[in-house]
Amino acid sequence: MADSFGSDKKTYARENLVKVPAAQVQIGMFVAELDRPWLGTPFLLQGFEVRSKSQIHTLTNHCQYVYVLKEGVPRKAPEVLASSMEPPPKQNAGPLLPGRLRARVRRQPYVKRTVVRSRPPHEIQKPVRLEHEVARKVLDAGRVNVTSLLHSASMGQMLDTQVAEATVDACVHSILRNPEAMLWMSRIKNRNEYTAEHCLNVCVLAIAFGRHLHMSEEELQLLGLCGLLHDVGKMHIPTEILDKPGRLTEAEFEVMKQHTLIGHELLKRQEDGLDHLVLDVALNHHERPDGRGYPRGLGEREIAEFSRIISVVDTYDAITSNRCYAPELPSADAQKIIFENRGTQFDETVALQFVKAIGPYPPGTLVELRNGMAGVVLTGKVHFRHLPTVLLLRDANKQPMEERTVELDLTDTGVLGKEFLIKRSWPDGTFGISLRECRVQHEPVFL
Repeated sequence: MADSFGSDKKTYARENLVKVPAAQVQIGMFVAELDRPWLGTPFLLQGFEVRSKSQIHTLTNHCQYVYVLKEGVPRKAPEVLASSMEPPPKQNAGPLLPGRLRARVRRQPYVKRTVVRSRPPHEIQKPVRLEHEVARKVLDAGRVNVTSLLHSASMGQMLDTQVAEATVDACVHSILRNPEAMLWMSRIKNRNEYTAEHCLNVCVLAIAFGRHLHMSEEELQLLGLCGLLHDVGKMHIPTEILDKPGRLTEAEFEVMKQHTLIGHELLKRQEDGLDHLVLDVALNHHERPDGRGYPRGLGEREIAEFSRIISVVDTYDAITSNRCYAPELPSADAQKIIFENRGTQFDETVALQFVKAIGPYPPGTLVELRNGMAGVVLTGKVHFRHLPTVLLLRDANKQPMEERTVELDLTDTGVLGKEFLIKRSWPDGTFGISLRECRVQHEPVFL
């Protein structure tokens, strides 16, 4: 077969490539060219790192040989094989998901501001203590499901949208019963599984935020799915860029930005047909009101409401997580960053509402009081976000103690002294307190 690649763009000079039989390709190699045009193959990108045996199997099914990049040659931004640079979709365009999301959602994708819905707020249906173990099981199952979905995405395979939908559905119902339990569980993080947990956490935070905005259950289902799938394109970003501990170079950042285009293209190919807003969020969650975002530099009025919401939630979860290039910051610090960048990086109304919804000490935050005692925030207070309910687990000498519940808003009335105010928050694991191992009693014992 002649070395002819049709109209494919040549990204690398021939001297930087090695011709390898498809059956001899190994995991870790970077396939830069095929022995045929990329279009017509299952691959989303013109150039990718081989990460699994199934990818090698796919290569052998379609090619006799490939060209791999020599070691030490810098990788360039991959080419997405279909145009994701489409104009914003028209309202109500595109198919809806099967099942629960088949119900039509009232959407206003391109309104300028996000506002609290003109419908009654959701009532608490279940005490937080009784929802804790349910929420724990929902998120444990969700982590398994998301890991499987992202693996399928990395292979360029069809996603199991029923699994994605079921995961979102379980999260929505737990959060509708009581959002505080799921917010606590979302604080349990594993650095080695960052992308999967980040996608699930963005889903949870987005649903909880949507609940605060009085969204309908159908809107929450759709918003949660947008959060769950917003970063699927990162599965096609080289690991040395995705997991780089230091600052990305300009060239590496150009590669990283491709994840929005890749995610949009991957989701567009799904056989079941995903709602157009899920695709919109995958493409546009890094767009900014000031027009300096990517991949298209959209203006404020061109960014859909759900994309503006996921932009804030995505940033918040990233900042409050341990990443390979930066340690986690407290919730209050993350919210300060979001607040200070409202109107430029983030939609102003979304940013303000999000800060109001989450508060400086969301459930699952490990805190130390002025008197030296330490514990974990169980629930927030609507009008006293800085004075939450805390489970005390360590005494003033940081020694384990029997669980006691303290309502910090009692300091506002003088029932408790100012020594019970929060001194600062700490990362999970401080003072030997592990969120993963902590089990909340069904009946509170007050201090």
